[in-house]
Amino acid sequence: MNSHLPISGTLSEFDFASILALMNSQSLDGQLKITSARFNKTLWLENGRIVFAQSSLAEDSLGQFLLSRGIINKALFEKSIRRMQKNKTRHGRALLEMGALTPEHLWIEVAAHLRAIVFSLFTLRTGKYDIGPLPEKEVENIVLDVPIPDVILDGVRSIEDQEFIESRFAANNVLFPAPPAGHFPIALKPFETHILSLVAEATPLAAVIQKSELLRFDTLKILYFLLKLELICDRKQPTRQVTPHAIQQLPTTFTSFDETLQYYNAKFEYIYRVLSKEIGPVAHSILFDSITAILESIHPCFQNLEIRGNGRIDEKSVMKSIWYENFNENSNEFLKGLEEILYAEIYAVKRHLGKDHEKLILRWIRESEN
Repeated sequence: MNSHLPISGTLSEFDFASILALMNSQSLDGQLKITSARFNKTLWLENGRIVFAQSSLAEDSLGQFLLSRGIINKALFEKSIRRMQKNKTRHGRALLEMGALTPEHLWIEVAAHLRAIVFSLFTLRTGKYDIGPLPEKEVENIVLDVPIPDVILDGVRSIEDQEFIESRFAANNVLFPAPPAGHFPIALKPFETHILSLVAEATPLAAVIQKSELLRFDTLKILYFLLKLELICDRKQPTRQVTPHAIQQLPTTFTSFDETLQYYNAKFEYIYRVLSKEIGPVAHSILFDSITAILESIHPCFQNLEIRGNGRIDEKSVMKSIWYENFNENSNEFLKGLEEILYAEIYAVKRHLGKDHEKLILRWIRESEN
């Protein structure tokens, strides 16, 4: 994917599968909170895996999940609720004490329950998302612990909402193969590989549907997760040459390249202060190396950038190659380049100082944007 995920936003900007894919590709750990009019659901993401999930809905409780699957009946459900409340234990523990579940069965069912909470978010159309630091003291013993790409794959496979899948595509969509090694490793089923094989250079969506041996809905569903997992693309790669209005503009209140750079420079300076406080002057070269590693994937104006002694990007090193461009037509690529630099620096801090310092920076960014 060629988007960059802000710390918070709406599901109209990024659907749930996109949020997961971008958090994975940008190596973002944290609590992902999804808020709608009816509920709050929170996921714990760590080291590219979804570890835990919870929901504010009573219907998403473990007891209701087991009841809906026929693992327990209504009488046992009510009896276990009373025991849970009396002993102030979790529902799973109460069912163990009553002999309704074995330890092995409990682990299997809790993992399935967590997976169901996650899967329920894939077709959510409206709401907000917010990425925050992982809790420091909350440790769960029974976890999901599944790689994010696997969750995306199985989550989309489980979708039955045809209207949602249809809404992810436009009739004039054109599909392209992914660049080499530009996707997540994943195991496809034979019929899914069949759909992947239909995407050649600049293949119209209608042509894929026409050639597919599957029904339209199944074909679109497979194409949807192939896009999210970067096994295919919906525009030709690379996309460095930006034409006017070729891509949707990211929401921004900036009015110039200089103003945009100053905004991000405040973040870069803070990251440098955090890193240099712990490891000294070598922080400068660490951050520069983290940016150098991604230069080929961002706007050419950043190719000769220099970093000042305070961690800020030297304005002249960037502005000299873009000042004459139309801001409205090029702001999207410029902003995405700065976002990628930001995430590269945050990841460098995580690698050298650990997750606590990463959380500190993410928290500061969130607070500074409020």
